[in-house]
Amino acid sequence: MLYLRSDEISSLAAQTIQKYREYIGVDWELFKVNPITMAEMWGLDVKFVDLGEDSDIMGFTAFNDMDITLTDANQSDVTLELSGRTIVINEALTRGCAGRLNFTIAHEIAHHIIDIVCGANYSVKFRLLPHFEKANNRYSLDYDEYMANKLAAALLMPDAFVEKVFDSLFGVKRIDRIHSILDKMIFKKFCAMAALFGVSKSALAIRLQKKGLLGEYIFAGYESLLDIFPDTAA
Repeated sequence: MLYLRSDEISSLAAQTIQKYREYIGVDWELFKVNPITMAEMWGLDVKFVDLGEDSDIMGFTAFNDMDITLTDANQSDVTLELSGRTIVINEALTRGCAGRLNFTIAHEIAHHIIDIVCGANYSVKFRLLPHFEKANNRYSLDYDEYMANKLAAALLMPDAFVEKVFDSLFGVKRIDRIHSILDKMIFKKFCAMAALFGVSKSALAIRLQKKGLLGEYIFAGYESLLDIFPDTAA
């Protein structure tokens, strides 16, 4: 098995972004990465199958021709014919957070990019069944999945782009904390940054933390207001 170091993943992401820039024909300093267009660039076929909101499967890919049977949103069996260039995405993601959808597609693309680099040494390609991308895989200890997550983040949020936008929005080298309620103005800028990159706020927070640009990120729902401002009248 061959594992890529963090600097190798960063370099691979930069090369891919340059390839993508040439593919879409832009010379702008900043642009938004569309993962479906990036999949097309690599000759990958993205298929949407409605597995329902309750399914814990977000997406998967295969490196060889195979048939796989799944239960769809209507509780009916559906058999998919996969080629070694197919990415399958749960269509339910299109009805939810766009950032989650984009990251899932980018994650599956990342597996194929890493395969190109690692070739026969990439253990994922020898799995007998596709590895289903699930919500809890975001924090997987499986290094193959870790590499795919890290590369996906770098593809959607390129280093140079993140640094440029962060500096333009916040004008500081680092933010110690972003609290969704207590740091309202900073949080609004942070939300705008996430929307600009087409990612979830959690994904952006992790990216900024990994780059040393952010300390603590706290997303508090309104149910947390009583914890922040407790009722002391009694």
